[in-house]
Amino acid sequence: MDVTKIAAEGMQQDLLRMQSISQNIANVLTPGYKRQIAAQQGFSVQVEKGLAVQPGSTIDARAGTMRFTGLQTDVAVEGEAFFEVATPDGPRYTRQGALRVDAGGRLVGANNFPIMGSSGDIVLAGGPFTVDSSGQVFQDGRVAGQLKLVYFREAQRLEPVGSGMYAQGGASLETAAATVAARVRSGYLENSNVDNAREMVSLTETVRHFEALHRISQGYDEVLGSAIRKLGEF
Repeated sequence: MDVTKIAAEGMQQDLLRMQSISQNIANVLTPGYKRQIAAQQGFSVQVEKGLAVQPGSTIDARAGTMRFTGLQTDVAVEGEAFFEVATPDGPRYTRQGALRVDAGGRLVGANNFPIMGSSGDIVLAGGPFTVDSSGQVFQDGRVAGQLKLVYFREAQRLEPVGSGMYAQGGASLETAAATVAARVRSGYLENSNVDNAREMVSLTETVRHFEALHRISQGYDEVLGSAIRKLGEF
């Protein structure tokens, strides 16, 4: 078995893990952000696949803690649902709930993309609005729209696309009949579910593992080179 190749594949997995950890640390303060987990394969699986590392990651879809802001335009989801966001690249999903009205009167989120309602864009007139626990948007005492809440089977397979947003990726849309109703909390934002201390420990461990594999690879190359030189002396 090629020791150098085994070490190289292990180092590649470490690099993927460091990339995920770096993303987590960078987004520790991003509302609604879900911790990324680098895909890791067992050694036996790698051997069966010729030691090829399969890149990719999943997310930790568990909810973060709620942070009180006191702003009636901030909302957080209690439950497993996501808000749907309309972007030029198609629907995206987020747990960020910092809402506002843009110049065109559309309800938008933190990334300035429209937050979708159950019947499309939610359009409001100028002035304040509120959101109740069922996700209904009120303005001037009248219902102006209903926030669209989307549920996924295997939400950990959602694909991160940056800024706390996710594409559907390998997750499956859940049917309404199989979902548990979520509750919308006005005046709150959901924190990221990243434990910064845990990520720093993981980063240190991964760097040390990478360095150890690098030393093994170098040592093996030196031994092999020495053996080849001795053979050449005969």
